Amino acid sequence: MRMRVLIGFLIALGVVAAVVACSNTGNTLSLDGQNPPHAVTIDGKAIPESSATQPDKPIILSKDINDPKYGEMKPEAAYDHAKHNTDPLHTIDGKTPTACVECHHTDQPSAPNKPYLKRFEAKWKEPLTAASLEKTKEPVKSCRVCHFQKATTPTAEFPPTSVKYPKEMAKLIGDTESGELTNETAYHIRCITCHTVATERDPKLKAPTGCPDCHIKK
Repeated sequence: MRMRVLIGFLIALGVVAAVVACSNTGNTLSLDGQNPPHAVTIDGKAIPESSATQPDKPIILSKDINDPKYGEMKPEAAYDHAKHNTDPLHTIDGKTPTACVECHHTDQPSAPNKPYLKRFEAKWKEPLTAASLEKTKEPVKSCRVCHFQKATTPTAEFPPTSVKYPKEMAKLIGDTESGELTNETAYHIRCITCHTVATERDPKLKAPTGCPDCHIKK
């Protein structure tokens, strides 16, 4: 039953990790998470606000985490783009490679009549894929362009203070207090939801779902 509920959210909302994208990022000041960087590759290279090149090495997220118990991601929990979008083992159903827009949900044609996920202004004429990225060279936004650090001072434009996660989505990760569009909530909903479904499909998988599975304990 739990798996059916989780899969239902994924299908109905497309991407449960995101609600609405910030638009016109080229006209904004440098956002938080850049100095110091919020994410780096395993060889220490900072992830920019946007890029037309997919990182060729796994990414260590949450470098600037502000939590009393846990720090940045463990190196062994670094996010690997190649594994998630090419290796069926790292997918929900064990067959279909994860689409880029599962996480990069703003990098696809806008659909104003759709809730949460796809109401935004975008230059994309087709959904983001490795092939479309190579063809268009259209920069892909970092998560932190819209999914801000909880400690960031809100503004009308960044973070989008009028947007909240639906309560039922936040409850999937035990977040009943805010539903805010923070990077913490986005990462946890996206990662934990998919990993939970995958491990229920195949108990032998070691997809992390808990704080100590991913984060260095302080």
